[in-house]
Amino acid sequence: MALGRLLHTRRWMLLAPSLLLWWIIGQFDKANISFVIADPAFLKELQLEGRFADLGGLMSTFFIGYGVSLFLWGFLVDRYGPRLCLVIGTIGWGAAMFFMSRATGLESLLVARFLLGVAEGNMWPVSNALTNRWFPAREHSRAQAFWMMGPTLGTALGVPLVTALILGSGWRGMMVALALLSLLPLVSFSFIANSAREQRGLSPQELAESEAPPGKSAPENRMSFRDLWKSGSFWLITLCMAIAVTTIFTLIQWTPSFLLTQLHLSRQSMSWLLTIGYLLATAGTVLVGSIGDRTMQRALTAAGTCLIFTLLVMPVALLFPASLAAVALAALIAVPCGIAALNGALLHAMVRPDSIARATGIYSGVGSIVSAVGPWAFGALIGTLGGQYWGGFLFLAVINALGAVCYLALHRLRNRVPASASAASPGKIPVTRSAS
Repeated sequence: MALGRLLHTRRWMLLAPSLLLWWIIGQFDKANISFVIADPAFLKELQLEGRFADLGGLMSTFFIGYGVSLFLWGFLVDRYGPRLCLVIGTIGWGAAMFFMSRATGLESLLVARFLLGVAEGNMWPVSNALTNRWFPAREHSRAQAFWMMGPTLGTALGVPLVTALILGSGWRGMMVALALLSLLPLVSFSFIANSAREQRGLSPQELAESEAPPGKSAPENRMSFRDLWKSGSFWLITLCMAIAVTTIFTLIQWTPSFLLTQLHLSRQSMSWLLTIGYLLATAGTVLVGSIGDRTMQRALTAAGTCLIFTLLVMPVALLFPASLAAVALAALIAVPCGIAALNGALLHAMVRPDSIARATGIYSGVGSIVSAVGPWAFGALIGTLGGQYWGGFLFLAVINALGAVCYLALHRLRNRVPASASAASPGKIPVTRSAS
């Protein structure tokens, strides 16, 4: 569809920007801890100097709460609708952020981070459900990539914002300000319904576009929620999601500390260099999603993207000049954000619409729980190696190499069309190449 036509649709001019804003502000809440753990006043006040594994645990604890709650949020979104779940979860974000501002020690901070993860667990089921109910199948990768710009744009905008708030009002004042900011997306979502069919004033043409069926080559018999448990493709996507989430938030948490302590950048120069890199990552996320939609070879696109990360992350961190390393490390966030968008599009092609939120809860929930080991492992490797960061970056390179292998296996599995299966199960339509 022509760009001019898309710019006159509510799904692209209202829903997509609202989801993007929601993810940007959610990223402020997730990633502020990466700057807090680099703040000398915070480390001294809570007596956390040199406790690298404990500092990594602040992000890992978030993902335990995030992952566990995703299972529940998936069922709630399918039962009560994405809009109500978005409102309840977002109010929970603000409450958790305010609780963090009152923390008096590591234990209370860990509890607050866990509760923040529980509240933010609504993001994937809500976003996937709204994408499925508002966007036609041919736009799924681009729609997912659009709101998946949130982690990169949120970090790009959050770097100067959080830095300024910490310098101006300390880490506690920063938390209070973000708690209030968390409520802003509720304004835009007050104008958005659960689905295109329920939206008042939507033109018949856009409703027909939003509910357009997949192309002829797409699978006609997508899986029910019960079928997922026996699907090898689904569990491969779940593993790939764990790799994507691990990479995103391990890099986001530890990159500022690496740049300050190992490459000796000033806080101000680091802030602007990371902002530039995250803006580049935003463009890269959209590019990956666009390639996936244009080629309809989403698993192969994801495999190649993982391989790029594997080949680049160690040279970027260890060999590049400090300023270039800061920009490049931030720009590499495009890889996990892009493949997370492709994962969502792959899931939409696999699962029935009435099960999409529950399926999202499973694959994002398992992926997030597994990914909780990432920030902790990176911090533990720093401690084991006497303050050196190369072991952590090697860890990220290895898991992305595993991701590339998994996507290649997924491509082969989803493109296998055995004649015997077709004959034995005439009611099942095998997935063709264009569905991958």
